[in-house]
Amino acid sequence: MYFIRVIIFLCFVIIFTTKAYPSVYEDNKGKLALDAPPHSGYQTHTNYMSQNTYSYEYIEDSSGSRRGKFYQRFELRDGDCFGDDNWNDCAADRERVEFSSRPTQEPEGIQCFAYSIKLDSDFIDIYPTNTDLGQIHQKGGPSGKAGGFLSLPPLIQIGAKHGKLHFGWHSLKGSPTNIRDKRIDYHLLNISDMIEKWNDISFCLNYVDKIMQVWVNGNKKHEINKSPINFMPESTYFKYGIYRSFVSRYKMREEKKGRDPDLPTQIVYYDEIRRGNSIMEVDFNINPNLKPVD
Repeated sequence: MYFIRVIIFLCFVIIFTTKAYPSVYEDNKGKLALDAPPHSGYQTHTNYMSQNTYSYEYIEDSSGSRRGKFYQRFELRDGDCFGDDNWNDCAADRERVEFSSRPTQEPEGIQCFAYSIKLDSDFIDIYPTNTDLGQIHQKGGPSGKAGGFLSLPPLIQIGAKHGKLHFGWHSLKGSPTNIRDKRIDYHLLNISDMIEKWNDISFCLNYVDKIMQVWVNGNKKHEINKSPINFMPESTYFKYGIYRSFVSRYKMREEKKGRDPDLPTQIVYYDEIRRGNSIMEVDFNINPNLKPVD
């Protein structure tokens, strides 16, 4: 009898001490989602639009991840545009496969974000079409027009163009319903240094002291003495994946040159997605005591 009790006890120990890794699932609205562990600062990452079967993969491979056992793969092909109840990328000259992270954040105090990113060996910069690989977006923020289309501008877009990765801050002026949007880019990395190589991006939006600080691989790259916001949104949130805007610009240029106008397939990998209230809470280069996200 004693032996049986010991066996039962050991079974419970194994069950309750085994680490539960995040899982990919469909939420109650049928949207693709990924659980996020509490120490990442998030609860979930969700694609609120749609995707194809090849668009997203959660990969278990410690030899290929930045840290830990898992990493994420996004793939965007020509014509991959989707929509939701409030927005249609197909009608707005856009394509994307992108996760939105929850919970959202109030635009107050200090909000810090970090993620690791790697580009596939075949990744191509498709400027003059924009390719954004990480955003801080707004809920209840200002609106306007961009390129003749309705625009709900973000605060930050980290994008690839001209062979470089930029930290793009949107300087928003005008009225809340007729915004004037000027994106100011700050160089982070050369695209050639991101092919088949992990790089770590982190940044803090300081709403108190009105500055923005950006790190690459643990080294401070920029300190921008500007307020992150000029209009007060309800909240902000992080998005990541692959987002292409003004896809017609690339197509028109290629058609004029007599080349195939289809946009190239882009594949991007992500890992170590975090948020917190200080750089020490999100950047494992600066704080090596941070345990892997997954």
